[in-house]
Amino acid sequence: MATRKRKSRKMRGSRTHGWGVSGQHRKSGMRGGTGRSGTFKHKWTSVLRYGDTREGIGFRGPNSLSRSRAINVGELELLTGPGGVQERKTPATLDLTIMGYDKLLGRGPVGRAYNIKVARSSKSAARKIQEAGGTVTARD
Repeated sequence: MATRKRKSRKMRGSRTHGWGVSGQHRKSGMRGGTGRSGTFKHKWTSVLRYGDTREGIGFRGPNSLSRSRAINVGELELLTGPGGVQERKTPATLDLTIMGYDKLLGRGPVGRAYNIKVARSSKSAARKIQEAGGTVTARD
């Protein structure tokens, strides 16, 4: 549209520019709300058109931020795989932090000796590993 035919050009000097009472067409009510309001209600067609829902983004409680990934001593056998009698005599070395685990817990039996590097471990887990002839070292 040409500049000379625009409403903003034509309405110079009229206080409301054709929108009625002064408050109309002024604040967020004209847009259907501020920000992402109405995304799943009256602005749903824009979600369908552009495919950006952003559902689930926002405040996260303090309890959800400190989730650690833990493994029990009974599950260490699954990481090393079944071994023969000769293989069980030598301690297996595992670096659990590289594998994505933060903490070693003490549930389950320990079938062989392990030399484990991990960020944190429970007292019972460290005791079970040491009784089997292995070591637990905290990795920094």
